[in-house]
Amino acid sequence: MKKQNFEKLGYGLGFRPTHFSYIKEHNPDIDWFEIIAENYMDTGGRPRRMLDELKERYPIVTHGVSLSIGTVDPLNSEYLQKLKALERDVNPRWMSDHLCWTGVAHKNTHDLLPVPYTEEALKHIVERIEQVQDYLGRRLVLENPSTYLEFTCSSMSEWEFIARMVEDTGCGLLLDVNNIYVSCYNHRWDPKTYIDAMPLADVAQIHLAGHSNMGTHIVDTHDDHVIDEVWTLYAYAIKQAGFINTMVEWDDKIPEFPVMMEELGKARHWAAEQAGPTEMPHFKSYRDNIRVPEKPLPYDQELSDMQTAILRGDGEAMNPEERIVPKPDFAPSAQIQSYIDGYRYRLFDIVFDDYPALVKAMGRDEFVVMVDGFIEETPSQHFNVARYIDAFPEYVRGVETSFVFELSVLETAISRIFDENETPALIQSDLDGYDPERFMNAQISPRDALKLFAFAYPVNAYYEAHLTDDAPPIPDKNPSYVVVYRHNDDVWRLDLEENEYLVLSAIFSGVSVGDALSAVLADDEMDAIGGWFSRWISNGLLSRIT
Repeated sequence: MKKQNFEKLGYGLGFRPTHFSYIKEHNPDIDWFEIIAENYMDTGGRPRRMLDELKERYPIVTHGVSLSIGTVDPLNSEYLQKLKALERDVNPRWMSDHLCWTGVAHKNTHDLLPVPYTEEALKHIVERIEQVQDYLGRRLVLENPSTYLEFTCSSMSEWEFIARMVEDTGCGLLLDVNNIYVSCYNHRWDPKTYIDAMPLADVAQIHLAGHSNMGTHIVDTHDDHVIDEVWTLYAYAIKQAGFINTMVEWDDKIPEFPVMMEELGKARHWAAEQAGPTEMPHFKSYRDNIRVPEKPLPYDQELSDMQTAILRGDGEAMNPEERIVPKPDFAPSAQIQSYIDGYRYRLFDIVFDDYPALVKAMGRDEFVVMVDGFIEETPSQHFNVARYIDAFPEYVRGVETSFVFELSVLETAISRIFDENETPALIQSDLDGYDPERFMNAQISPRDALKLFAFAYPVNAYYEAHLTDDAPPIPDKNPSYVVVYRHNDDVWRLDLEENEYLVLSAIFSGVSVGDALSAVLADDEMDAIGGWFSRWISNGLLSRIT
């Protein structure tokens, strides 16, 4: 890939939806925004509408978390196609991801997992970078990782691996200065040596973020202010390289937007000073702890065994005492456990947050046990972590009552409908020119963000009750019919009569209005249709008539 210099944009921020209203109202003085690619590749809802407005005001760069450049699986064609489509829509100044892998055997841990730094791994990753760059028709930018373990089989340092990767592929580098500090602290590397080895002329941008110091190790949580030692490393990198596009990340415990602006102001300050607020960080090395295996395992087995340990929740599955470099006060078993815990916490939060009514129906403790069982039995298989709950109702069906299963179906629909495409609603004037005969022969399509349900229990009534009642009673069996739909950013639930549900189901299956009515209603029931159509149009259930 022919190297092209990256545009000098200035100082940017990671865009977070919680800040959209502020940005829209105040039009802050930000040079550019970085978006998480996966949040916009697999959705047609509010995220895309926000992005459409944002890109009209500011330059955009994309940052991915699921390319999984280091996996031994084939490149994910669905992922690349959707990434390419996003590129066409947004025209980002550059596109980045991470030097990592997220899973093998079509599983996805939704974590940025470390790679062994071996010649075999380098050759494999170089080939994959070249494939991605050829497909995208541009330089790929990769970020140096933050890691919590080292493989004993590594035959070179992380900085040597990255420098050779950039040289061999012509790719760009996203220099995450916080990640340098985190990994150097965790592995007792020298951060100055690390920065000095980086191909700084190939850096597209710098990341700055906060982290959580656990004592034995640091976790890259992006949930706090940048610490002084990281500012010192940043100032040193700028002194060595000159100006580099710089942005601040903040992904959890996200503050108000003015706080983000203040943090970015610190970046401007320390870049101008080219000297940080502390001495250069230095960590005492314990490299003599490395025990190189007599027979290093193949790259694919290292990855497969690590994933097995994570998915099973059993660190011993990867033989950590032999495969992971030991650290003072942070044993190999504890290092792999940090990835095991992260995997479970991440998926647990995804499920728990989407089922508030189910928590009340089952009780928190029983619900937690069920979610733990679901995670144990059901590894994620899609790059979009929001899709993980798609399999949850089927799991619930096998372990819980029919009412609990139906409630899980309803809450899954409420959550997932946010990602459906926004389609315009049919309005009364769209029916102008349709005489009775033409109308009966017409076909009507639903809004894309709409789901019809027939339940054996009044689950929508229970869901409504849980919003105001801490412990609504479990209802008796009684058939109910409901449509769940989204209009702009609001999700609505509308109870239907049985025949109304049957007519809508028939219409939405593609038959004509007349055929749907005659299949469901007797002649003396036809009077209801006028009121139903008025309600469907006023509630925005319908989209197109042909």
